[in-house]
Amino acid sequence: MQSRGASPFRNPQSPAGLIMKSNNLWEWLEPKLAIVKFLMEVCALAAVVVYASITYGQWQAVQKSNTINRMNAEAAQSAAATAAATLETSAQSFRQEQRAYLWPSSFGISEDISSCPNTTGTNRLCANVHISNSGRTPALGVHLYCYTTLGPDVGTISNAVKSMEIPSYTVPSGDVFGSSGDKWKSCAIDGVDDKAVKDIMDGKIPVYVFGIVQYFDIFGEYHETGFCSYRLPNRGPFLSCDYGNWFDKKPADPDAQVPAQAQPK
Repeated sequence: MQSRGASPFRNPQSPAGLIMKSNNLWEWLEPKLAIVKFLMEVCALAAVVVYASITYGQWQAVQKSNTINRMNAEAAQSAAATAAATLETSAQSFRQEQRAYLWPSSFGISEDISSCPNTTGTNRLCANVHISNSGRTPALGVHLYCYTTLGPDVGTISNAVKSMEIPSYTVPSGDVFGSSGDKWKSCAIDGVDDKAVKDIMDGKIPVYVFGIVQYFDIFGEYHETGFCSYRLPNRGPFLSCDYGNWFDKKPADPDAQVPAQAQPK
């Protein structure tokens, strides 16, 4: 029994005393809970930092692996490209070493017109063109075109040679020419009378012979050789013109010539 006038808060069993006790407990517990909360936040932050570090490390590892794989792939592609280029270079070098090379080896003039008949019946002389194969393999589908004219050259002959039309030739057809012996063709020297024939044979009139040799090699590649030679009025040998000679492809510049070191021997 409580004495009259006593404070209810002094009795711990009273409701007021219990409230007071609870308040005191909270006052004691609150700072400790704050510390626990702070520690938990620190732990959570540390966990986030650790997770982020691990994730970043994994990302770096993946990036490094991707970089290494890309470098390996690029190296493999480069090696493959280098190998392919080397093989192509070797194959091209092999083709260049083994292919056929056709070039006029000699020229001549003959009074035997049976080898160069002309339907007009006006020709009295023939110009002979001999070609040789200095390559190691046969030439396929050899076509030889030759033309003649008489000098001296005052510009008209060089213009005619430079503007000579190249026949279209896309599929090999014709003779096979090996790497031994020679092949020749005669072309008519037209429109000459008995006096002109005598003057030509005596070497008093210059004779120009020009044309083109077309052929394919055994690797299926097309080639052509342009030629132009003339004989001075002295019965000497035929000499190369300053124009109309090319090898493999007619140059865009009609005055361009084949360098001597590039001509087949």
